[in-house]
Amino acid sequence: MKAPLTLKKPSDADGLSAFDLLLVIAIVSMIAGFLVFSLVRGNSSTYRTTTAVEIAGYLQKARSDSMRRNATDLNQMAQVKIFNRRFYSIAIDGDGDGNLDVPLVKSLPQQTEVEISGPFPKTYIFNWQGQTVDSQNNSVVPPSIVVGNSSGASAIQFNADGKVVVVPGVKVASR
Repeated sequence: MKAPLTLKKPSDADGLSAFDLLLVIAIVSMIAGFLVFSLVRGNSSTYRTTTAVEIAGYLQKARSDSMRRNATDLNQMAQVKIFNRRFYSIAIDGDGDGNLDVPLVKSLPQQTEVEISGPFPKTYIFNWQGQTVDSQNNSVVPPSIVVGNSSGASAIQFNADGKVVVVPGVKVASR
């Protein structure tokens, strides 16, 4: 006859050892660290793209304003000026009186670490056709505006007729 099933408890099975506990804590800490890092990096990318979209929106607003008012005089053309890595201004006819208002100066949020790449200053002027022009009122296709932070860079590009396009992830040699 067979012996009944019995559970034998080994004499050295007193629970978790200190080594086992440290090993579990180390593994959980590493997983939590990777999770936090990926969340922070994802937010950095979102901040960068959101900032690029905001600046592109102001550029498009300036372009539309010059087209709406048929601005032919350089002093009445809506424009966006980028002063440095963190500050820019927008000059449009916001009140609809036919003249440009006092420029609205904007700054990039400090906590996002997002910056605009140089050289500075940069001025983007739009004529009555919505095209970008230089200070002598000649049509130009300006270089891209690069907005970047530790997670990468986004570019704001202009096509030949002045339309603004945001490219979310671009490779930049050096910021």
